Amino acid sequence: MTDTDGTLWKDDLLGYSGIAETFTHLIQSIDDTKVISIEAGFGQGKTFLRENWAKHLRQLGEVVIEIDAQQSDHSGEPVITFLGALLAAMPEQERTKLAEIGAKGVKLAGAVTRAVTRAILKNGAEELIETVSDLASSKVDGADLLKETISDLEEGMSRYAQQLIASQLAAETARTKELPEQIEALRNALTAGRDHKRVVVLIDELDRCHPDYAIAFLEAMKLVFNRAGFVFCLFVNADYLESLAQHRFGTKDAGERYLEKFVDIRLKLEPSKEDVKAATRALAMQLPLAIPFGEGPTFSVEHAATLAGEIAASSDLSFRQIKRVLGKVDLALRCYRERPIDCSLLILLAFEELVSLSEYWRPEWRNDWRSDRLKRSRLTPEEAKKLIAGTETDSIAQVNAAMKRCHQFLTTYCTDFDDLPADRLELLTSKDATAPGLRVLAGLGPRYIPEHQAMLNAVHRLMVP
Repeated sequence: MTDTDGTLWKDDLLGYSGIAETFTHLIQSIDDTKVISIEAGFGQGKTFLRENWAKHLRQLGEVVIEIDAQQSDHSGEPVITFLGALLAAMPEQERTKLAEIGAKGVKLAGAVTRAVTRAILKNGAEELIETVSDLASSKVDGADLLKETISDLEEGMSRYAQQLIASQLAAETARTKELPEQIEALRNALTAGRDHKRVVVLIDELDRCHPDYAIAFLEAMKLVFNRAGFVFCLFVNADYLESLAQHRFGTKDAGERYLEKFVDIRLKLEPSKEDVKAATRALAMQLPLAIPFGEGPTFSVEHAATLAGEIAASSDLSFRQIKRVLGKVDLALRCYRERPIDCSLLILLAFEELVSLSEYWRPEWRNDWRSDRLKRSRLTPEEAKKLIAGTETDSIAQVNAAMKRCHQFLTTYCTDFDDLPADRLELLTSKDATAPGLRVLAGLGPRYIPEHQAMLNAVHRLMVP
């Protein structure tokens, strides 16, 4: 991909540059108007894609407008948001020339959306007619129409009905005549000297806005700005917007989605499992492990990073959540640098903690992760206590059977502990020292997982939720 400054996609861990290239080809094929939704759950990198894709499109000569809908939510006027973004994108030398157009556009947008409220509060349609007439860039045909309509129908007509008619006609005049002219003038100025008249509008964070504003934003985009030359790309969590719409309008018709009223093309932003695995592993390779719990390769950062990638790819967590898990492990490693730490175990425990709280949690994951991906994590205090208890009997036959079970457990799950330094095995009794098969169970079992869990719990209390 084009990268004139050497920074484009430099942090692309999920392979989004290839997806952006495909989206670019789609944009370049559009000459009329289209609304495209790029859908993904929260924390899946929509903003990262939008920011870098915008740079790429500009490098290719596209006119790109970026709108953070959440930042404009406070205005309450989506039309103002759109007009302001278009005007802000104008070259400095062109802004003065179009300042009057932009100002009138803002005034008209406000007049339209507040027309009914003002008329009712002022208790007079005449004030509304005068306001709309003053704001028009030339004499508004609708002003005469308003006066004529009210005059013809005034006898026997309630003042409230007059106000509603006046407001509706004023809104239609602005929507069908004034705003389109201003929007067209802005588009022509933005694309002057280019081979095409296309303006690409990238809209992010709409799913974080107040529900009423999000819906008004979509309606303004479709009703006012749905004009040739504008390509809108919505970066949204579609399921969340659908739930807002259902709450606002009631149960939706069977098979009909609210977004489909506004969107022409729906695209999915979903990294592959392999991309998630590779991205997670790359991040985990940077973990600052000072003293490994053991000297073998299974206690290395590389082993922990590989484990993190495998768990992340199977967990259905968002990439933002995955980064939060790694952030907690990173903090624990920094806070306990003087202690031997099993980095892989911290990874496992941190993932288990977060996934168990999510809607995606499947109980079998814990067994899969502990049995298949980190067998030594089966050494829980409960398991160690149960196995040792079987050896504490006067029956030689029962002791032999218990020792056999201990040996089977150790050779199946705990071979990583065979060459541990002596200080890792703090033996509890002299009896344990004379029973080599019990050294790991008695010396390590009671504290191996609890001590690592305590580290995570401690840093969890330091972190902002």
